[in-house]
Amino acid sequence: KAFRNGKTQFCKPISCALYPIREKRFDDGTVALNYNRWKICGDAIKKGQELNLPVYRFLKEPLIRRFGEAWYQELCEVAEALQSL
Repeated sequence: KAFRNGKTQFCKPISCALYPIREKRFDDGTVALNYNRWKICGDAIKKGQELNLPVYRFLKEPLIRRFGEAWYQELCEVAEALQSL
């Protein structure tokens, strides 16, 4: 928040900004994204469910920062297609 408001030059590392999503890189260059379920995040999960806010929407800004706008739009399209099944 301080970085976005121009109060600091320090930008949180992408690995922190993406949490609870963790990256795993494979030898062939493929990047997997895994949702790290942790008991301490229980209140956040409950709130997300109440707001109907999936984690990929909550983490929109860091996901775009890491993978780009086009990638994020494709993610949203795939998520919507899966929800309609």
